[in-house]
Amino acid sequence: MRSLIAYFLRSYTFSQRYFAPVAGTLIAVLILYSYKPNPVMNSYAASAVMLFVGCAWLGLSFLNHEQAVQRQVAVVHLRSAVKHSIGEMLTMGVLTLLLSLVIVLYPIVTGNFSDPVGGYRLILALAGHALLGFLGIAISLYLQSSWVSKNSYAAGSMLIIITLSIGGTKLQELVPGPVMPILLPPVSPVMDALMNADDLPASSLLGSFAHTLAYISVLTGFYLYRTSRMDVNKNL
Repeated sequence: MRSLIAYFLRSYTFSQRYFAPVAGTLIAVLILYSYKPNPVMNSYAASAVMLFVGCAWLGLSFLNHEQAVQRQVAVVHLRSAVKHSIGEMLTMGVLTLLLSLVIVLYPIVTGNFSDPVGGYRLILALAGHALLGFLGIAISLYLQSSWVSKNSYAAGSMLIIITLSIGGTKLQELVPGPVMPILLPPVSPVMDALMNADDLPASSLLGSFAHTLAYISVLTGFYLYRTSRMDVNKNL
């Protein structure tokens, strides 16, 4: 699997499609910290949402960077479309973790915060950023060109999902009940948890993080299931 991840990293780097999402995310973070001092957890909540948007964009560009023939050759070599998809997800996961580390550590190194971060806040920030980054990646799985043929439809759908996800709290107030919390990507709960981390009990924070992790697991699990069905159909 390491060689597969290395292959994807080389292929994605040579395509240069990584530049726009990575640069866009980092520029947004630089603008966020252009004034100082900044409140710790409020700033981390904002940068985590930026990472969510950036990783959704990055996931879409990564999943679409491989040419159809190149993808077929890779799948034939691996003898499994599932292995190919797992390799893609692991590669995007590595990129997400690297971006999370950079975004979380940057304001600490540059002294942008109004008070010390501390170990507890640092762990929460890393977890929140990683989860929202993975969530963006999981959503992008369903909008790649092999699922949505027109790029304009994929981009429009991604924009709608991002907007609804960030405004999830307001939507839940307008449409009360269990439907919205289940359907909407849980960006808003993680954002609220990070913003109020100093006042919320650990159980509430863990609940928000567990909800997001479960949502990611369902999306990735169903995606791999559909990919495995494609493998089965090809072998029939």
